[in-house]
Amino acid sequence: MSAIRLRPSKLRDTPVRGMVVRFAFGAIVSVAAGLVGLRWGPVAGGVFLAFPAILAATLTLIEEEEHRRAPAAQDARGAVLGATGMIAFAACVWALATRLPAPLVLAVATVAWAVVAGLLYLVFGARRGR
Repeated sequence: MSAIRLRPSKLRDTPVRGMVVRFAFGAIVSVAAGLVGLRWGPVAGGVFLAFPAILAATLTLIEEEEHRRAPAAQDARGAVLGATGMIAFAACVWALATRLPAPLVLAVATVAWAVVAGLLYLVFGARRGR
């Protein structure tokens, strides 16, 4: 199992075009969620916010990055684990939004996302190491 690392220096290695594409995909997903919310209500729009905006951009840009050490399948698995955590985030917001103050709801939902995604990562990593 590989360790989770934060490497801000990698931003210098990412071409501006790649950042623009990631930003555009994120904006498109956010607008789509907003339009769904306007048409079918906030519950339906909130479900679309569980979709990680970076997933589509990340998967399309993996092929461009030949120097990557992690295979594309591993990146896709990580994105799915993160997306599952975002579903936990959305479920917490949906369940608590009318009962608690907004900052507390966001804090609880963020913790739920981190716990679910982290546990799935640990389970997946342990299973992969066998």
